[in-house]
Amino acid sequence: MVMKSKEGAMTMLSSLRAIEELKSGNTLILREHTWLKYLSLTKEKNVNLEQVESLEQMAKNPVLDYVERTLHVLDGLSLPDDQKECVEEVLKWSETAKCGLPHQRKEWIDKGFQLAIHNIGSAQIYAAEMEKRSEEERNREREELLFVLIQTHGLSGQYIRGEVRYSSMEPLIRIVKPEMFPHLYVLNQCIVAGVSPEVWDSVREEMEEVNRWICNGDMDREQTLPERLRRLRSQAALRGEDFDAVYNEWILANPEAESLLDRFFQRMDMWYVEAALTDFTFEECMKIFLLIEQKKRYSSLEQLSFEPMMKELYYDYKGRKTVNIYKKRIIESYLGEYTIREILNGKLPGNEHVSLKAAPLHGHEEMAGVGFSFSRAGEKLIEFCQEAEKSPLYDRAIVLLYDLFNFRKDAYDRLNNEQTYLSDMNSSQDFKKKISDYAVGKTMIDIGPGGGVMLNLLTRHHTGAAVIGIDIAVNVVEELKRKKQRENAPWDVMQGDALKLEDYIGKEGADTIVFSSILHEMFSYIPYEGKKFNHEVIAQTLRSALKALRPKGRIIIRDGIMTEPLEQKRIIRFKDPHGLAFFKRYVGDFKGRAITYSSAGEDAVLLNVNDAMEFLYTYTWGEEAYPHEVQEQFGYFTPSAFREFIHRTLGDQVDILIFEHYLQEGYEGHLLPKIELTDEEGIPVCLPDSTCFIVIEKKGWQ
Repeated sequence: MVMKSKEGAMTMLSSLRAIEELKSGNTLILREHTWLKYLSLTKEKNVNLEQVESLEQMAKNPVLDYVERTLHVLDGLSLPDDQKECVEEVLKWSETAKCGLPHQRKEWIDKGFQLAIHNIGSAQIYAAEMEKRSEEERNREREELLFVLIQTHGLSGQYIRGEVRYSSMEPLIRIVKPEMFPHLYVLNQCIVAGVSPEVWDSVREEMEEVNRWICNGDMDREQTLPERLRRLRSQAALRGEDFDAVYNEWILANPEAESLLDRFFQRMDMWYVEAALTDFTFEECMKIFLLIEQKKRYSSLEQLSFEPMMKELYYDYKGRKTVNIYKKRIIESYLGEYTIREILNGKLPGNEHVSLKAAPLHGHEEMAGVGFSFSRAGEKLIEFCQEAEKSPLYDRAIVLLYDLFNFRKDAYDRLNNEQTYLSDMNSSQDFKKKISDYAVGKTMIDIGPGGGVMLNLLTRHHTGAAVIGIDIAVNVVEELKRKKQRENAPWDVMQGDALKLEDYIGKEGADTIVFSSILHEMFSYIPYEGKKFNHEVIAQTLRSALKALRPKGRIIIRDGIMTEPLEQKRIIRFKDPHGLAFFKRYVGDFKGRAITYSSAGEDAVLLNVNDAMEFLYTYTWGEEAYPHEVQEQFGYFTPSAFREFIHRTLGDQVDILIFEHYLQEGYEGHLLPKIELTDEEGIPVCLPDSTCFIVIEKKGWQ
């Protein structure tokens, strides 16, 4: 593909020698290499965050590092000197618009340079530097070629990603000739392989094809709207999104939106789209595009940069780049205020604490930076939540966040460790097999499916049954949809409210409804009739499930249980020197009920048995789960009270087939190094039962 030349491979590029000189401490080299001065003397870090693993550990000058990598790729290729020199010159200048000191950047902006679209801005910087040379030093024909190569630098790759229109490469198509194919191909190899050799391997064949179109003067290779969207969702597809399914479903529901977006995409180039939008659903992305279109319908806008949104969406959590889940959930809530149809009819979401912005960049109306702005109070509260992750203040911070943005608590559970939580849910499989054994019928519903283990078990052991997971939490539904696509799973998942099950699956639409470790969360999080920790939320859930159940269908419950008699006392003696402090903090933070205790000696407390158990559940999980566990009450009925509650709520319409309770395996072994549990006399006792297993059957027709 590339012509060989021994001479071209023997000598290190002059640009790489200059970088080495600078790294060795010779700053005088900057007088000879203006491009290197701009790249090295900067406070900017304008890079695509897709390949960055940690923001805190990001290189001091990531742009210069990237340019150096592209030059090393070029240096390792054997090709004629004239080709290598041409590509080297382009690579040297093509990232300069991302750098420069503040005063220099202001000067460029004052001259009208388009720094926000770095390929165009870099070409303008190059041209300005060439103008400083004497006429004898200049080769205007070569400068024109280099200007266009810099101006269109990276566009072939952006076209392959769906971000730019093919027509944006028209200046390049008009100037290059077929014999320049090696120059163009090598240039793009350096650009892409400088980011990632693996990415280059994945696109090299398509890059060859696109570069041949360009060199052959082909002007008609524009991608259709669905093709561009498919490419823009390629990372989402790797995570499990079925593009064809979601696109066809979306277009079927919103036919008028397709033509509108088609016209919008025909006039628009976009940057950093995947870096900013991959973690959002297809529907949410379409809403963002439509909102921008509505705001900029009559403008001269041609370039959209999602760089502002990309930068605001990430932060480091435990040393690694992570999506700022607080901002993401707030944006999702904002986008959920209106349907596609309402947006098409001109409605804009109205939220005093968050809004979409598409503002001109550096005063250029044809370029806009896309992001979301938060109120001062909202921004400070988000920062507080991030900082509070490291302390017991976290649960209080999250409550404030919920209240400010009007979130339903159970819809956005465990914001800062969602993936850990879903992984934990997946790890608890043994007891779920027992649930599957008692499931019956052709339609099975799993309420609060977590990581999907129950869904997998039901489909594995009940082939032919329709298995559906229903969850109020958007993050759980999103992740399960991706899992379904990745694993080609036969079950389905939907977002829905367990308090109104019949609205989602229909009256008498199910044979089995499973509540596995979910009722206590509903009891703890949902402010039913204005009150959390309200047994009526359990009653409403069971009544709704009964309506959705066919005759002879089953409700299966696995959840926390209190022990009886209620008046029993227990002494917890802490072996861990920090245990008593942990306990006292828990007593102050637990939201379920007031806990009273008395001292029972050094590092020991006397308290009600069920209060002791609630504490020990949290103590078992440890510090990581503490902020969430103090908001939940695991046991909310004793066995006899639960049985009586079911009869009172569902009456003679049901039979209780199974009612068991037991100690969850692993608790005692996990707590043994931490505590000793005794009765009031100091005699060691076993932990009481912690979990119930209940099978309720709806009676058939009489």
